[in-house]
Order: sequence, then C-alpha cells, then structure tokens
Amino acid sequence: MYVRNHMIKLSDLTCLNPEESVKEALEKINSKDFLSLPVVNDNRILGILMKEAIYRKYFEEDFVNKEDFLNNCKVKDVYNKDLKTINENEPIERASYLLNSRRTPFLAVVDDKNNYLGILTHAAIFKAFSEIFGLEMGQRLVVHMFDIPGQLARLTEILKKENINIMNLTLLDTKVMGIIKVVLRVDTDNIDELVSKLEREGFKIGEFGE
Repeated sequence: MYVRNHMIKLSDLTCLNPEESVKEALEKINSKDFLSLPVVNDNRILGILMKEAIYRKYFEEDFVNKEDFLNNCKVKDVYNKDLKTINENEPIERASYLLNSRRTPFLAVVDDKNNYLGILTHAAIFKAFSEIFGLEMGQRLVVHMFDIPGQLARLTEILKKENINIMNLTLLDTKVMGIIKVVLRVDTDNIDELVSKLEREGFKIGEFGE
C-alpha cells in the first residue's frame, strides 16, 4: 500500500498563500473548522499554518490593535516552515512512522520533482491500516503460535483443506519470546467448527468471531 493511494489530492484541499492576510487565513480555517492548513505557492508546499500559531503570535507579541494584526500580518509571518514531506511512492508504513515521530497534523505528499500533490493525514493512516487488518471483512480469528519454521504453513494448509478462504492475514509480535500472534479474517459460516478443528490440531486460539 502506497501513500498515493491514501492521500487527499491537491484539487480537494483548501490551501493558503503566503501573501494572504491572517484574517483571510482564519476565515478559511474557520469555514470548515480546520485546525491547520497547508501553505502553498506555485505548486510548492512551503509549510503549515496552525490556528493556534495565529493566536500565539497575537498574544506573545503584544499587538495593540486586533484589526491591524488581522489585516496586516501575513501568512508568511506566522506559518511553520518545518513541514515533513513524503514521496507519493513511499509505503504507508513509512508515512505512519513519520507522522508519529514528527507529531504533525499531516505530511505533505510530493512527486519525484518535488511538486506538491496533496497531504496524508492521521485519519488516512488509520483507514489504511483498517484495510490492512481487513476490518469488517469475514470472521476474525486470532491464533497464538510458536515462532518456528513451518507453523504458519501448517495453519494455512489446514484452512486450505477445510476450503476456508483467507481474506486477510497479519502477524503481530506478542512481546513474549518465541510467541507470535496471527490475526486472520476468514470467510466461513461456522467459525466455531473451525476453531474446534484448529484446537484439535494443537493451535491455541485467542479470539474469534465477528
């Protein structure tokens, strides 16, 4: 799964120009209850303007006249230039790491020529991982097994013999040495029967069902 498949495209975004006044910026931010907006010029992402940064500048720099501040202070005077970008062809896992480590509302997505294509938000990451885990698909089945060669193959072979379609499969570290958790989404009308079959084959079932 790649960033390009989950980003919000530039054509669907509300953006700010660095020469806009703070008043104009706030109007755009408040129009749809945004917390921040990207600052763009000539198809290049310059940074991000957060709503709280506007208020912070006003109070910290002791502006006397509110209207003077709103009309004469520009976006370029307030926005944060330290915005992390990510290439559209990067895997979604890389984007998830960057969003978490940088603590930013979104990542700017660019192409190989550094043209600004859109943004990748936390919500998009959550949706992508929901797809990876196959949420709302089939029956959920959690199997705990020893992390030794052949165990996963034995599990999938049993499911194959039972004519069970594996819709999704994810391996998770249990943080217990030698044990892994296999989270599956399987297409079956009788999950109880499948669980019984796996337990008879020596597998430890953690959770199952819709």
